[in-house]
Amino acid sequence: MEKLSELLLKLGFAGRVVSKAVISSLLEGGDARRWGLVNRALKKGELIRLKRGLYALDPGIGGVSPGPFVIANRIVPESYVSMESALGYHGWLQEEPAAVYSAIPRGRANSCANAFGRFVYRRVPITGRSFLLGVERQSSGGSAYLIAGLERALVDTLSARDLEWEGINALEAELRIDPGLLGNLDLNLLRELSAGCRSRTLRKYLGSLRFALGGEA
Repeated sequence: MEKLSELLLKLGFAGRVVSKAVISSLLEGGDARRWGLVNRALKKGELIRLKRGLYALDPGIGGVSPGPFVIANRIVPESYVSMESALGYHGWLQEEPAAVYSAIPRGRANSCANAFGRFVYRRVPITGRSFLLGVERQSSGGSAYLIAGLERALVDTLSARDLEWEGINALEAELRIDPGLLGNLDLNLLRELSAGCRSRTLRKYLGSLRFALGGEA
């Protein structure tokens, strides 16, 4: 086993995301020596590159892999898991999404792929102080990550799909969720999210949804 892999295992980094800064702090010597050790571990397959400057030990030697939601948060630090990925996490979807979807407050939509999967980032119309409204902090394998609660995941999904209001049944069919699940939503939180939304179309949709669920439009 490569020296860097042994060191990371010894220090408890199995199943965790490791940054360039962490590796630099663990290895003595100059940059040439440090990144020589990194490259040898990469070529051996013991270390996996998640993106430039971000790594994880191969689960085959570490015995555990970082959770996909943890990886998603670390690839883009100001993101949180949302949309179909969060709806699936909360048990609303019948099928697992093909990628891990996350929300970002600014910039263009983008994606990346590595040995642990495909990660997609989409900008949402709720930014500023309200960007983390309805977002929860969870953990996996001792590492924390941010993920949208049900209401925020739904709002972000509606934003990504750019839907027009056609009624509760149409929304249930679009999301392929069991009838009645929408009735569990927190209407007050939906109102707060709508108030912080910059999209007039989405605010109108959310108003129609709240009214159909027995709240005020």
